Amino acid sequence: MLIEIPEVDPTDGLYTVDDVLRLAPTRKYRFEVHGGVLRVMPPPAWRHQKIASRLERFFEDSGRVTCQGNGVKFDNHNFRIPDVLVLKRGAVVDEDSSVHAPDLFEILVEVVSPGTVDEDRLVKSKLYASADIPEYWLVERRPDGYVVLIGHRESDVAYSWDSEIALEELLAGGGGLG
Repeated sequence: MLIEIPEVDPTDGLYTVDDVLRLAPTRKYRFEVHGGVLRVMPPPAWRHQKIASRLERFFEDSGRVTCQGNGVKFDNHNFRIPDVLVLKRGAVVDEDSSVHAPDLFEILVEVVSPGTVDEDRLVKSKLYASADIPEYWLVERRPDGYVVLIGHRESDVAYSWDSEIALEELLAGGGGLG
């Protein structure tokens, strides 16, 4: 299958969020844009999706409103699709849209894949902190299972990673999180 890639704005050579949204929807790829650079990624693996679904259920069981597969538009040249998005309490989202402003979200969750470690830890962390997202959760695979690293925004460019809990313990109700 060929993907029709839109032409770049000739004034600055960068892709915009509108360019990405004009791409034909496909189940074979996900499209994001970071700093005007188009990112084409395969869909997440089965295990990755299962973990995201379990975390979404965890938050919903805690009375939170969540979503998977929706995008966050940080500005005209930055659009990301976190694995799980948790709304701020009382926030109202346009349920007919798949693109939302970052100020609606309290927590963004990324399930880290082997090929996205640096992207998730460094690039997205800085982007999410600069957008004032209060918490950023990373789910990482370790030799003894998955752990959830919970970052609290400490500055415009960083999170303090002050909590870590085994995924299974969290999902079983441990840690008092969520």
